[in-house]
Amino acid sequence: MGKLPGQTGRRRFSYHRSVATTRSNTPPSPGSPLEMALASHDKGNASNMPTSRDFLDNNAKKNRALTGFSLRQKVNFAGNAKNHPPRRARSLERKKNSDENHLTRQPWAIPPDAGTGMKARRLSLSLPDDFTLDIADLLKEYEYQHKFLGRHGKHLGKGATSKVTLMVRKGCPGELYAVKEFRSKTAAESSEEYEKKIKSEYSIAKSLHHPNVIETVRLCTDHGRWNHVMEYCSEGDLFSLVSKKYLKEEGRDIDRICLFKQLCQGINYLHNNGIAHRDIKLENLLITKDSKLKITDFGVSEVFSGIHPGLRESGGQCGVAMGEVRLCKPGICGSLPYIAPEVLGKKEEYDPRPLDVWSSAIVMIYLVFGANIWEKAEATPAHKNYNDLVLGWEKTEAKKLAKPEAAKDAYPKLLPFEYFVKPLPLRRLLLQMLHPDPKKRIAMNDVVANRWMKNAECCQPESYEDPVKYIDASKKDCMKSSSGKIFCHNHLPPMSTGHGLPPMPGKPGY
Repeated sequence: MGKLPGQTGRRRFSYHRSVATTRSNTPPSPGSPLEMALASHDKGNASNMPTSRDFLDNNAKKNRALTGFSLRQKVNFAGNAKNHPPRRARSLERKKNSDENHLTRQPWAIPPDAGTGMKARRLSLSLPDDFTLDIADLLKEYEYQHKFLGRHGKHLGKGATSKVTLMVRKGCPGELYAVKEFRSKTAAESSEEYEKKIKSEYSIAKSLHHPNVIETVRLCTDHGRWNHVMEYCSEGDLFSLVSKKYLKEEGRDIDRICLFKQLCQGINYLHNNGIAHRDIKLENLLITKDSKLKITDFGVSEVFSGIHPGLRESGGQCGVAMGEVRLCKPGICGSLPYIAPEVLGKKEEYDPRPLDVWSSAIVMIYLVFGANIWEKAEATPAHKNYNDLVLGWEKTEAKKLAKPEAAKDAYPKLLPFEYFVKPLPLRRLLLQMLHPDPKKRIAMNDVVANRWMKNAECCQPESYEDPVKYIDASKKDCMKSSSGKIFCHNHLPPMSTGHGLPPMPGKPGY
């Protein structure tokens, strides 16, 4: 077709191409937090309902390493400057012609010298001097799944301080394990200090036994490096599941609530045994083949009460001789989007348990919205949603002070929560978990004891000691008094069956 008179050639290129409209093999980036499908929910009133851009802060100039969101710059080549009507915004955009808001993996926390990673222990309580541990030679008991490539083969994950490889127990090819190999010590660390950190993390992890905590099996050495042998979770981490946007879909409430309940059960177990995780995030929550959630990575965890599990007198057990709560010294610990305001402030010593409560609520926000609704917990105009939360709690507390009886059930109103966090008991529970004042923040023990939470469907028992009574969630009246019952759930997206065939009986999505 020939050019019209006066029309010049134009070439346009953009990084904002979608796999739905191009031949690119690159998967689509996760969408903006509030892209939940209001249009499909109520098309008739769509013009009156808020859209994703209404609740998002302007983060265009933020650094991706600090915010946890990657920013792609637009690259365009245009032959002439011509006025065009504004194009319709794609669902992946926060606002028209603006940079995208991505869910970006946080493989490790804030840089080590700022308080996390291998140097984080300098900010925590003093480590034991005498660890009693059984150490093995890795290759005498385990072998790499791909023997030719060995330790240089494909890794399950890689971070600033370690990498994780798949291995099998010798003589048992079907027994798979995830082996976490730590990087060698830095010049700034003494051998003694370095080994204490490795052994502390291992002894804490080894002492934990709960359905929602990863099982740590063995401490080994290989090629002069330390290795933790752990339970293998074939479905990767929760970040990967959230990235697929499957959990954001309408009708996935049971999946979101069940995963959230599993997380809270695991954290409650840790706190009841004197251990705070201090780095709860999507990347540290693994998913098994039967869609169970497991907490992992105790690299910056803290024994805030009782005897350290690595000491001889503990007998390798956690929760021994618990009593006084030891506070953590000021300093940032964790991954920025998940860090509680009292930790960000770095002003005074803090109880690490409310930090875990805060981070767990942020995980639920990711499950509901697909990303966080504020970059960090700072009450400034730049972080509007968090600022609104703080102001809302201040007004609510003032009402309770003025009229205690009338306002005892008062809660702040946060617009994103009003529209998207349902049911009401979940919304109120999250608001209590996100109280800016750690002294007024709900404890995890009270979260799991909440009446609504106890009755929420869950496919995991609260502990290994619980009697198991499985319930088929597809049957009528199965929800009557669901407390104490274990439901059969599948939180994973349906697998592609190919050639357009529907899923077969017994397969996910049937």
